[in-house]
Amino acid sequence: MAKTNIQVSIDNGRLMTKLSIISLIFSVCFLILTAVIGSMRGGDVFRFGLITYTLSAIFSFGGLIYGMLSTQAGLENEEKQFLEERSAAENRALNVEEDVRFTAQRSFDNFRRFAPYALALVGAAVTGGFLFYFNSIWASRTSGAVSMGGNALYTALIAIIMMLLNIFIGAFYVGQSRSKAFRWLRPVGAWLIAGFAVMATATVMALLHSNNIMEADLSAGKVFFWIFLVLGAEFVTNFIIEFYRPRTLKESRPVFESRLLALFTEPGGVMRNIASALDYQFGFKVSGTWLYGFVERSFFPLFMLVVVFFLFFSSIHEVGPSQVGVRENLGRIEKKLLTPGIYWSLPWPFGTVNMFSTSELRQIVIGEKTIGDGNVADDLNVKAGTKRNSEISETVLWTKAHGGGEDSNFLVAVKSTGSQSEKQDSAAAPSISFIRLTMPIQYRIKDVFEYAYSNANPVYSLRRIGQQAATEYLASTSMMELMSSNRLNAQKAIMKRVQYLADQQKLGVQVETLLILDAHPPIEKVAPAYQEVIGAMEQRETAILGAEAYKIKTLPEARAEAERIVAEAKTYSATTGKVARAESERFTKQLIAYRAMPSVFKLRELLNFLAVDCAGIRKYVVPLNNESEVYELNFEEKERLDLVDTDVTQLSNK
Repeated sequence: MAKTNIQVSIDNGRLMTKLSIISLIFSVCFLILTAVIGSMRGGDVFRFGLITYTLSAIFSFGGLIYGMLSTQAGLENEEKQFLEERSAAENRALNVEEDVRFTAQRSFDNFRRFAPYALALVGAAVTGGFLFYFNSIWASRTSGAVSMGGNALYTALIAIIMMLLNIFIGAFYVGQSRSKAFRWLRPVGAWLIAGFAVMATATVMALLHSNNIMEADLSAGKVFFWIFLVLGAEFVTNFIIEFYRPRTLKESRPVFESRLLALFTEPGGVMRNIASALDYQFGFKVSGTWLYGFVERSFFPLFMLVVVFFLFFSSIHEVGPSQVGVRENLGRIEKKLLTPGIYWSLPWPFGTVNMFSTSELRQIVIGEKTIGDGNVADDLNVKAGTKRNSEISETVLWTKAHGGGEDSNFLVAVKSTGSQSEKQDSAAAPSISFIRLTMPIQYRIKDVFEYAYSNANPVYSLRRIGQQAATEYLASTSMMELMSSNRLNAQKAIMKRVQYLADQQKLGVQVETLLILDAHPPIEKVAPAYQEVIGAMEQRETAILGAEAYKIKTLPEARAEAERIVAEAKTYSATTGKVARAESERFTKQLIAYRAMPSVFKLRELLNFLAVDCAGIRKYVVPLNNESEVYELNFEEKERLDLVDTDVTQLSNK
């Protein structure tokens, strides 16, 4: 090895070390700034800069070690060359290759051999970890888009500054990596340019957010999610393919370098980058074959032909059934609605035809985003009723979390139902509470021009109008009435208010239906206590109704019993009085009869007593003047009567 080449290697190693330190400092600063701004006011796209700057920092650290080991290897080779020259001058045989002191070159070779695999695995792990983190954030988020907080223009300004620094630094490192000695800097520059793409998109999203278009940030974030998922999978794919790729004498591309990013970040045309990637992958010069030459020569003509066809077909538009169209050419809007049919416009992006359906029933949801199975159609382009749940929905209690969001709680009044003393005792207690509900609003477009061009975001405006109308009405009604008997009136009143405000804002919509579903107290610490209150109220109502039933049952029975007692008393009084009067008259008449003929009266009464009062008693008549006769009376009863004892005269009479 010539002394000049060794010195060049040492200088390149030192320059590689310095450039790696500079890129590492910039990458760490960008990473910290992205983490801080992203946690405070950045959107979904802005946070994807964490992946690009983390990878550029890791690869910069790898380049730093590469430069340090390269420098040490160069110094070691210089020392070995000096010892060889000295040994030759002294005519001694000195084998410096086997000297145990010279290990830097061996360490450098081992690092170049094994470090790319480790960096590829680290890159895949970092990308996968951040993507899992972003996916968990989206899964736990109750609302779709995230607010950037404060003034979104500040976020746009910071993103612009970072975007400019990324493109300049990244382009410099990609250009520096043309030399073989600095090839390890190419992944650093590629991921910084990827950071430029992220920050450029984040700038656009911040500007849209400042105009209340927040859904675009989430959509762009999901696009970047899949892009980085593919790039992360590429690390693993390159790691596996590297074991089976044919080896060549020229091994300049490290494993952790992204071939996909190289298509857009390396100097030269895209076809040259594709040719380089194919040559490297297959182990021979694929770009020298006639097939590749034909593709390379005809690629741009074919591409221009595709562009021409695209522009041609972008000027043809079909307005479908139940739709109307609005034609735009160079920003000028035609005031005439287009009926179903085929129409022309200037090619994209100079002209277009926007289609709208005036018969399609659209829906937004105010409040909790859970109805039945928890999947409410909240997209304006989804027809209400097209999504049906074939299974029976699980019963959801108030105390179980089943939805939520920042706009789920509404202020309502609390009507006191206690006694006057209880009302006075609870005068210090608040007379308001919160209620959660799901309020789907279904509407149609009635004025296309107002709907499409009078408001920047009619969906967002209608949702806010629905929240305003619901807040105004619910603040003046009672919770119990809203949850029970007054729900229908509340729906009509809120629907009328929403239509009035929508007409004021010129939204161009006709509200068809508005429903109040799933109205219940807030779940956090309120629903369980409210459930207990409802249970106590139901028990109280049960006791009251039981008492009313007992009252209804007991009072008629008591009145009937009282009437019966009074009737019996009257009957007894009448009977007793008449009997007493009859007895009094009988004694008077008996007294008259006794005075007239006492002996006859006594005999008659005696005979009457024997005949009436002693009718069932056996009688024996014994004369008193017959003293010579003795009578023996047997008072025993016969157990069985015979024919002799039978009174034949009575039988004959019968």
